[in-house]
Amino acid sequence: MIHRGRDVPRRWRDQGNLPAAILGSDWGRRVVVAAASALALGAVAGSYAYAIEPRRLQVVRYRLGIAGLPHALNGVRIAHLTDFHVGMEGTRRSTLRRAVDRVCREGVDLAALTGDFTHEGVWNPDADLFRPLTKVCPTFAVLGNHDHLANEVATQGIVHRLRDQGVQVLRNQHADVPVRQGTGRILIVAVDDPRLGYDNLGRAMAGTPPTAEQDRPAILLGHVPDIVEQAPPGRFALTLAGHTHGGQLRFSPLKRFTPLEVPMIVGDLDSHYPRGTHVVRGNPLFVNNGLGVSGVPFRFMAPPQVAVFTLVPGVDEEKDIDDPERYFFEEK
Repeated sequence: MIHRGRDVPRRWRDQGNLPAAILGSDWGRRVVVAAASALALGAVAGSYAYAIEPRRLQVVRYRLGIAGLPHALNGVRIAHLTDFHVGMEGTRRSTLRRAVDRVCREGVDLAALTGDFTHEGVWNPDADLFRPLTKVCPTFAVLGNHDHLANEVATQGIVHRLRDQGVQVLRNQHADVPVRQGTGRILIVAVDDPRLGYDNLGRAMAGTPPTAEQDRPAILLGHVPDIVEQAPPGRFALTLAGHTHGGQLRFSPLKRFTPLEVPMIVGDLDSHYPRGTHVVRGNPLFVNNGLGVSGVPFRFMAPPQVAVFTLVPGVDEEKDIDDPERYFFEEK
């Protein structure tokens, strides 16, 4: 029903010009202003998500508490980068270079790269990024689902090009890594991409103790966060993963997965662990936002991310065993 107050001109009412009557009324003008404002806000948000946030590199730092951590490992620093997606429209190579440079300047003892180096499963020369990093610290990598998109020959090509840069690529393998001039050791357990079924955690752990070792904390690397659900309870001091891009276009303010994660669901990036810190059966997990983009060249509320962890002895005993705050202490 059209409002017939004095705010609607008589000639529009008399001529039955309903659209004009609507637009000529006070509430009609308010609707137009609201619609125009919404369009303008959408345009600003879209411009921000395309031009600004994909370049807004975020560095997050945590102290990671480990019960019984040996003195030789106190203060050891580990960096995590993931989801580079070189070749995808919207992935900024400048952002990738800045991320690698930032890690090089952080003074870390170890770096972990958790997959999706290229977007289409074929090596892209722009992914030749990691030589500066491998010169300053041991650098380990696992593959992601995009690294398997072409064929096994192309995947092997990605592995070889990474190894040419000094990156140690592990495919369902583990490595005993000396740190601090050999005074301490860390166990790296790494699985190939779980998203497409290339993972085999049993094979990766073969020959390692089934329970946690106090003198050699273990770190699990996997592209998809849900790999942590396969881990023996309390076996790993830290699990590092990516794949989700933190939602990439994030509509939920929550850290856990919700139905608001529409872009993740549509883009087949869904996980029980979309972003940030979690603990699963006593295994601390960190899910990195990643650096590149996939599907669409936008990021919103999920900036590209570098993560750095400093190992410290002890946990917060007052927190529950599956409470992230028992292990992760964010540095502001």
